[in-house]
Amino acid sequence: MPVVSVQDSERFYLRMLLLRKTGVISFNDLKPIDGTLCETFQEACKVLGLLDGDQHWHGTLLEAARMQMPSDLRILFAIICDFGEVENIPDLWTQHKQSLSEDFVHRYSEETGPFYALSELNELLKSYGLNLRKVNLPTVDLQCDLFRLSYDAMEEQSKFNANIEKLNSEQRFAVYKVLHAIYEYHTDMPKCFFLDGPAGTSKTFVYSTLLYAVRGKGDQAIAVASTRIAATLLSGGRMPFYLSIDF
Repeated sequence: MPVVSVQDSERFYLRMLLLRKTGVISFNDLKPIDGTLCETFQEACKVLGLLDGDQHWHGTLLEAARMQMPSDLRILFAIICDFGEVENIPDLWTQHKQSLSEDFVHRYSEETGPFYALSELNELLKSYGLNLRKVNLPTVDLQCDLFRLSYDAMEEQSKFNANIEKLNSEQRFAVYKVLHAIYEYHTDMPKCFFLDGPAGTSKTFVYSTLLYAVRGKGDQAIAVASTRIAATLLSGGRMPFYLSIDF
């Protein structure tokens, strides 16, 4: 198919048509429905009966949850609220609250995680001139930086001391090599490291030890992983492991 410019408000409907119409060879083939040429992809979806209720939005979020991080799902949820003409946004939130809040639940607790998710969602909705109140979602007032994690330095140092004793010589060498590069700054010192090893060689344990070491000094360290599962294995893990240090 040729590359065409599609407005954000039409992307969802375009995807729905691509998944359900067969034999198309161009985007223009998606708009004729039973001999009637629809002006928009949304109109074509309506004619095909794809927009009856909110079931398609539930399906969209369920499908996305299989591949995307919670932070990505919240962005998707905000876009749906703006463009999707959702009949019942509170029900959409209730049914998908677990996947939308999973990272914050992991970071805080099952009770408070959803409130942090709502707080971030409120910031995302502002980009579309909306807020939680306008879309009939519970309002929250959290005066905090969602992206700057807070840790007890003494507790993190204690975890590091416990972990370092469990490492073998090669693992301990890797940890101290990275810490030396962080805290003994020299312009000619490598700052990028790659830790390789087969499954079961405790790579995650080494990463965690590094995180405890940096946080134990009162500095910020955020673990960023390329997959959802890998990110949830590390305290405060997020997707795109490198260490981001904030002094």
